[in-house]
Amino acid sequence: MRILHTLAEHGLGGLEFRTLEQASWLQSHGYEVAIASPAASAVSREARARKIATVDIDFRPAYSPSTVLTLRRAVKALRIQVIDSHSRADGKTAALCRDLCAVVRTRHFAKSMRTSPRRRLEWKIGCDHVIATSDVGKQELLTARLVPEDRISVVGEWAGDDFFHPATQPDASLRIRQSLAMAAPENAYVIATVGMLRPEKGQADLLRVVQWLRVQGVPAVGLVVGMPTPSTKPYAYELYRLAVDLGIAEHVVFAGHRTDVADMIQAADVVLVPSATEAWSRIVPESFAVGRPVVASQVGGLPEIVAPGQTGWLAAPGDIAGYAGCIMQIRNRPHEAQAIVANARTFAESNFRLAGKMFSTLQAYRRAAG
Repeated sequence: MRILHTLAEHGLGGLEFRTLEQASWLQSHGYEVAIASPAASAVSREARARKIATVDIDFRPAYSPSTVLTLRRAVKALRIQVIDSHSRADGKTAALCRDLCAVVRTRHFAKSMRTSPRRRLEWKIGCDHVIATSDVGKQELLTARLVPEDRISVVGEWAGDDFFHPATQPDASLRIRQSLAMAAPENAYVIATVGMLRPEKGQADLLRVVQWLRVQGVPAVGLVVGMPTPSTKPYAYELYRLAVDLGIAEHVVFAGHRTDVADMIQAADVVLVPSATEAWSRIVPESFAVGRPVVASQVGGLPEIVAPGQTGWLAAPGDIAGYAGCIMQIRNRPHEAQAIVANARTFAESNFRLAGKMFSTLQAYRRAAG
């Protein structure tokens, strides 16, 4: 099978890393695969670094004759059998290639979708199959009447093999903390969050949680992993200012973009996912695999995998006291917390392996190809 992934975005976040991991896996298992994206995009650079074939296309405007013609030429030249589109603009362009190959749209979000006769028509005639990344994402597609149920597959997130085999040397966590120049790393109680710096990811709530915990006498340190997009740089600056205003600047590490995410998780005592909107969030399966407790917002698809008392802890989005209360439970009841963490790890072993998710993805591709 010859597969072309398309992405219109210029940044490099969870959506893009998911696509890159899919493409790498497919290529290593004998499939012919390429990624079509803007020439100067971060995903295009990363794809070339991974020796994945790339096609340079700026998908805006999506329906322009030159955009459509460029994609159609690529499909023919590479003899593509399935296009998997990952964002709105490239999904529109890919729709005009259905006479050449099967078209799949992957919906990476779990929030209400606008609907209109035109949009329903675009989805109806624009793809052969849809992959939703959570059950609630599937439900949103059905509620908006964009796709019939028999044309939707749910393929959630996963953790790469390296997350299941983190560093096991003595004091590995301490050494990782020291490498981050963390103050008093041996005594710190580290709360980490991982994701692109965007308001909906809730990093500001993490800072407020750190302040709340420190007021209660907990030596909390915030570890913020991720970079802003060009459009969210003002938000990143607001985060830096907020840390100062809260009086916790010396107790927060802004680690930026990291390729060693497994190490960042291992450095934490708790992983916080304070998102205002989310499908599953890649960081949840990854944290389960590493063996770290997860506190998450009760939004989107997160409750599908973070089950209180079984695999993690949940609080209402934006509820600082709620997040902090969950963290205090983890800190004050270590044996109970460890049992939940162990259960989450077992759950991840059975449900969040990349090979299993790729098997489901290939099934969706075959359904699309008919």
